[in-house]
Amino acid sequence: MLKDIRFALRMLRRSPGFTAMALVVLALGIGANTAIFSLVNAILLEPLPFRNPSQLVRMYETERAPGNYPLSGPDFPDWKAQSRLFADMTLVNYSRSMNLTGSGEPARVIVQPAESNYFHLLGVQPALGRMLQPAADEAAPAREAVLSYSAWKSRFGGETGVVGRSITLDGAAYTVVGVAPANFNLDPSVQMWVPLAMNASGLGQRGSHSFMAIGRLKAGVTVAQGQSEIAAIAARLGKQYPDSNTHTGARIFPLRDRLVGASQRASLLTLLWVVGLVLLIACANLANMLLARALGRQKEISIRLALGASRGRILRQLLTESVLLALAGAAGGAVLAELGVRAVLGLKAFTLPQFNPIHVDATVLAFTAGLAVAAGILFGLAPAWQLSRPRINDQLSGAGALAGGHRKRWLSDSLIVAEVALSLLLLVGAGLFIQSFSRLRSSNIGIQPEGVLTAALNLPEAGYKAPQVQQFERNLLDRLRAIPGASQVSLTGALPLGGQSNGYITLAGQTTVEQALVEWNEVSEGYFKTFRIPFVHGADYTSADLNAWNRLYTAYAAEHMDMRALNSQTLPVIVNRAMVDHFYPGKDPIGQRFRRGGDGPWLTIKGVVDNVAVNEMGEAPFPQAYFPLSGLDNAFHLAVRSSLPPAEIAEAMRNAVSALDANLPLYDVRSMDQLVDASVAGQAFQKWLMTGFAGLALLLAIAGIYGVMAYLVAARTREIGVRVALGASRGSVLSLVLGRGMALAGAGAAVGLVLAALLGKLIASQLYQVQPADPVTLAVGAVVLLAACLLACYIPARRAASVQPSEALRIS
Repeated sequence: MLKDIRFALRMLRRSPGFTAMALVVLALGIGANTAIFSLVNAILLEPLPFRNPSQLVRMYETERAPGNYPLSGPDFPDWKAQSRLFADMTLVNYSRSMNLTGSGEPARVIVQPAESNYFHLLGVQPALGRMLQPAADEAAPAREAVLSYSAWKSRFGGETGVVGRSITLDGAAYTVVGVAPANFNLDPSVQMWVPLAMNASGLGQRGSHSFMAIGRLKAGVTVAQGQSEIAAIAARLGKQYPDSNTHTGARIFPLRDRLVGASQRASLLTLLWVVGLVLLIACANLANMLLARALGRQKEISIRLALGASRGRILRQLLTESVLLALAGAAGGAVLAELGVRAVLGLKAFTLPQFNPIHVDATVLAFTAGLAVAAGILFGLAPAWQLSRPRINDQLSGAGALAGGHRKRWLSDSLIVAEVALSLLLLVGAGLFIQSFSRLRSSNIGIQPEGVLTAALNLPEAGYKAPQVQQFERNLLDRLRAIPGASQVSLTGALPLGGQSNGYITLAGQTTVEQALVEWNEVSEGYFKTFRIPFVHGADYTSADLNAWNRLYTAYAAEHMDMRALNSQTLPVIVNRAMVDHFYPGKDPIGQRFRRGGDGPWLTIKGVVDNVAVNEMGEAPFPQAYFPLSGLDNAFHLAVRSSLPPAEIAEAMRNAVSALDANLPLYDVRSMDQLVDASVAGQAFQKWLMTGFAGLALLLAIAGIYGVMAYLVAARTREIGVRVALGASRGSVLSLVLGRGMALAGAGAAVGLVLAALLGKLIASQLYQVQPADPVTLAVGAVVLLAACLLACYIPARRAASVQPSEALRIS
């Protein structure tokens, strides 16, 4: 083997041009596979960075409507007390924005309240200090905070003395007790964790779903067994609390399945298949290059065979050479992969989870080495097999080159057909994703995002109760309207594409709630004009309508609400078209009445607006109701429509807030166009990678056809000279070479179209309003590929047409 390696190195050094080209092709093909596998390995294959991660499950509740829902806080202690198959459970609230003061300029931070056993259950050790610890009284935990590693570095400069420091969150003092490790990214947006009060105030009312839970199964307990137990507990709670839990079930999933969405998993696996095809194209390309190179080595191999070398010995030598070449290419590919991964992670469009570090580690390098060996055998086997079976007499007599070339040309032709077919498959796939992304990006989300700048604000609970919040919102609206160049302004509880809360309704004349959920949003005066949401029926709120709602909100906040008086009230409400279509099909919606939940005031539909995307672009419309801004929620969004530069409007918005309270940071300042782009970031990421890999495949196919046609012209130079000497015209020679090349390209395109039509259904779930066998995409892909192949064939064909008979016939 050592002799074979030394000999292979000498042979590769003797052909520097071939070796350099082969290394480039291999580095690109193997590097692409290594980069994508590093993503797949970190996200789908490596264990989660927690203690015994296979025992961890994410826990949900189910309701009347389909889907999985967050937990109702009071249900969790019952689950924990009645379970026998779970080693432990922990409850966390969804993260929220809080104002950080007492550490430099006021800033907004994302804080997550968590049960004190949260870090212990996951097995997470601190990088500094300690994590949350069980308090003597879980209902009144200490005011302490754990910093995320990134917040510690960015906000506190990585100071080790941060432990024990006092910070202020929404006006309340907290003590920093520790820093989480750098690799703890269960929710990368969270910057701090604070204890969750496990009391009635902290857990909320039964039936309100606003918490997420993680459970740890006991050793040997399966997910199915845990599911059975939790479902039985939920059924018992349904009987114990019929008013809130009759329709509440329970469901658990392995934690990784919840951290990586189905669409993200499908996207990663699709990309892995794509780079696999790119590598196959590269292998076909190299096999053709080796076949062309074999023309000059046939006499050498024949002599070795004549002197007694066995075919197995020749095969081993030639495969050693190809595998050595592949390993050298893989080394370059690993470098390219590391650079590529860093570039990909830096993209704004990269939205895949990063709970494990994503880089080219030992596991990925082992994969790369194995892939290189497999690729070396794959592209080296056919040329090695051909070279080990020469006609020795022909070769030693000098007649074998042409004879062998004719005899074995089918192999080279087959490789070209395969290259073209696979390249067309990737081109069509890229075209489908481009078309899908274009349609998704331009889909109607129910608003006109151009010219709208948004921001978020969070009023600290200390000092801002409901009356103060209501007054602050009124004053802020007045100041926003005074901004020069602002045509429309509004406040809202949730922005389009930002997600909302929801609940059930009871229709007039019925005693039970409906099965479908309705999305809630609170909006100020001017909201529909700011976002240019058209009314399809009825009209907007009037001042009298807003005053009626404000009286209700004021009484509710002061806890002076008489339930009988509340249930007898009637207030106007604005809903969307989807709500009318679902609950009142074929009826005049104006004047129809319903209640939120099972009681409360009657809500009479005053206006109907067009549907607006709630969570993401391209989604089916949800029933939605818009209520006047209540002031009962301290967090809300600002929206200003203006034709002025966003930076100028943003500064004016900050000044308006600062004039009312200098300690309030304005955050998440983004245009609606940026929010739209963020909504489709995952699709944009997949589109760009697919397009890049398809372009790489096309270049490899062009290089392969060009190489084969150039070799063909060189091998047939004497024949072409004879044809010209006998009267063949330049055009006929050009047609001869072009015809052969385009015949191969046409055969490959035909095979590629069939493959694209058959395999397109595998990515159908990842496409938006595009059919996998879209005829336009198939046709455009074929035309682009054939045009590229024609260009690749033209240069060798032109060289053949310029052959002079006197020069060609002098070749010995």
